[in-house]
Amino acid sequence: MTSLTLTCISRQQNTHDVVSWQLVPFSGCLPPVLAGQCITLHTEIDGLPECRAYTLSSSPQDACWQVTIKDVGRVSRHLHQTLQVGDEIRADGPFGDFNLTALRCERPLLLSAGSGITPMWAMLRDELAKRPDADIRFIHSARSPADVIFADDLAALAEAHPGVRHALILEDAPAAHPSVGRLTPAMLAELAPDLRERHVYLCGPAPYMAAVRTMLTELGLPPEQLHQESFGLPPAEPTKTTSDHFWLTLKKSGKKVKILPGQTLLAALEAAGETIMAACRAGVCGSCRCTTTGDIDRQSVMTLSAQDLESGVALACSCTAKGDISLDY
Repeated sequence: MTSLTLTCISRQQNTHDVVSWQLVPFSGCLPPVLAGQCITLHTEIDGLPECRAYTLSSSPQDACWQVTIKDVGRVSRHLHQTLQVGDEIRADGPFGDFNLTALRCERPLLLSAGSGITPMWAMLRDELAKRPDADIRFIHSARSPADVIFADDLAALAEAHPGVRHALILEDAPAAHPSVGRLTPAMLAELAPDLRERHVYLCGPAPYMAAVRTMLTELGLPPEQLHQESFGLPPAEPTKTTSDHFWLTLKKSGKKVKILPGQTLLAALEAAGETIMAACRAGVCGSCRCTTTGDIDRQSVMTLSAQDLESGVALACSCTAKGDISLDY
């Protein structure tokens, strides 16, 4: 994974609480990227290092990287308040397996809600650059017309490409709007009647994604045709044990930290006041790599090689203990 310094060349207010920044390398060239991938941005808040993973909303054809960020969360709010044109920021990446390039399909259906539109916007533009006549359905859910990110650009792109059909599902909209409320199985069946013949790409808040997965199952979509943004791990299965906790020993200091059955290494470390880099917190970016000795369960092995696994390397955000372990990071 590449680490580089980026310079902000543009800042655009997309909605009342969403901003896009365009970033170019301080020196050299941007590394290759696939539409839908993420980067980790590093900053400082109150003198302490912080980082967060964000999906790129730019396409590989763009001369810069673009991140589109909602003003939610400590790091995102800090960037909204501080990152201006001319500023520099460190980034790692790109990373992630959520993209149309590796998961080829001729007729994708893109489903997103809120800021989950960012990878879809990148993938849509990239796919149309490669296949201008592509048959693509894009259904986006938002609270109101004012909350739709890239609304005008999306409408213009759909008008320029007859194969693109997009629909906006709005919770709060004028009565004349064709789709008011939240996405339902009936809406989905009407907007994508050939659903079972398409591959579906899904991204948005966890409750939205859970609801849509249920709808897709009810409508008969084969499971192998559903692809989801990887942020967010399934809950870890509780470890069967007679002990109410295990001990996590930090190799460098010898400090012992309590870790509960089913609790991630990251959660245990942070609860004990330890600082460890963690950007995506979903087993995707690899920033929380650590080396363990002892019996563990890994919920994600993304970015880890076979040699890493043999050496006890784990991702602290997506790893739980099955007994007493030691850890180095």
